[in-house]
Amino acid sequence: MSILSKKIISNSLWMMIEKCISIFGLIFVTSYVAKYIGPSNFGKIALAATLFGFVQTLTWFGNQEILFKRVSRNPKSGLKYLIGTQNLRKILFLVCALPILFGLYLYSDFLTLIFGIATAFAAYFITQDVYTIYNNAILHSYINAIVNMIGLGAALLSRYLIVLFEMNYTFLAIPIVITALIPFLLKKYIFNKSQQLKPISLAHYRKYYFGAGSALVLSTLAVTLYTQVTSLMLAALTSTRELGVYAVAVTLGMSWAFINTSIITSVLSKIYREKSRYQSYMMIAKLNLVIIIISLLMVIMLAIFGQWAVNFLYGNAYQDAYELILILGLATLCSGLGTVAARLLVKEESYRYISRKMIFVAISALPISYIMIYLFELKGAAYSVMIIELLSLTVFNYFYKNGLIFKIHFFPFFKNSLKSKY
Repeated sequence: MSILSKKIISNSLWMMIEKCISIFGLIFVTSYVAKYIGPSNFGKIALAATLFGFVQTLTWFGNQEILFKRVSRNPKSGLKYLIGTQNLRKILFLVCALPILFGLYLYSDFLTLIFGIATAFAAYFITQDVYTIYNNAILHSYINAIVNMIGLGAALLSRYLIVLFEMNYTFLAIPIVITALIPFLLKKYIFNKSQQLKPISLAHYRKYYFGAGSALVLSTLAVTLYTQVTSLMLAALTSTRELGVYAVAVTLGMSWAFINTSIITSVLSKIYREKSRYQSYMMIAKLNLVIIIISLLMVIMLAIFGQWAVNFLYGNAYQDAYELILILGLATLCSGLGTVAARLLVKEESYRYISRKMIFVAISALPISYIMIYLFELKGAAYSVMIIELLSLTVFNYFYKNGLIFKIHFFPFFKNSLKSKY
């Protein structure tokens, strides 16, 4: 059974085109900005992004994948759920964002506060952007691609002009907001032209949002924690300079993850509709193989061109980032396979296992990150990410259903036993 139909391939390509342009555009302009403001100030932007990553996670309350699955199965029902929980996300966002902004006001400098406010606005529009989920689920990602490229173009142009005319660093807050605001407004306009649904807020939607999401919110929060804990540890144990260098390494070493994500997201709409468990397991095994091949090719490219990219794009101030790139590339491979495994658990509605697993991953991430960064600083940060992703992919997954994910990872050896059982 082929997992890549023409529609899925087309949808994946649109997602990859959008992300490819976004990543390469952001790399070139971000490198321009990074050279302009230096590692320490660049680290302040990274710190603001890290903090509001938690806000986005809490606002979605574990419902992103549930929303995607619901729209994939029944677009009309899923759409009502998306719209019906919109006001709830607004309240959750304010509850989570305001304390962080107040903390930045009290304990950080003025520039960090400005970046924090801009990132808060951007995060707000991202959490209200239900149109991205809807378009991806119905395989209309071309809409997301086109409008996101328009927003990115406006943001990149504004950043370029700010640096070109050597304006005050605070003006760099403007493109942070533009990146999220313009795509949100355009997608909303396009959606409203084709859909007649009005904003609704029903009690049973709110109850389901918290009920279904409660099992996953700890999981998604744990994911955010263990993926961002390295940045927080670096800021706490070293300085924003190291965080700035690390942010560059992450950009170059992990930015290509959009390729994996695009393919996974497109294929999942087909896997979620598959009723046969064995067939879905076989499709997941094939998807794993695709992710491995793509990831290894990207790691090889990083090995060949990584040092040149750091020198050309960011300069000598960020030279330490090169040592981290290959490590983070391998971590991205593990992360891609981990995403596939996590979506299998969502398909089987094993939310309790997901929640428990990710709590253990998050708990293990704290000492691993602390020890590695304390002993090895920047290089330790990269190794801690790779170790955590590897543990999340293997050890913490293999307890599920007597090693089901282990058997899918080594599908050719367990093909017959899975077929006879499912």
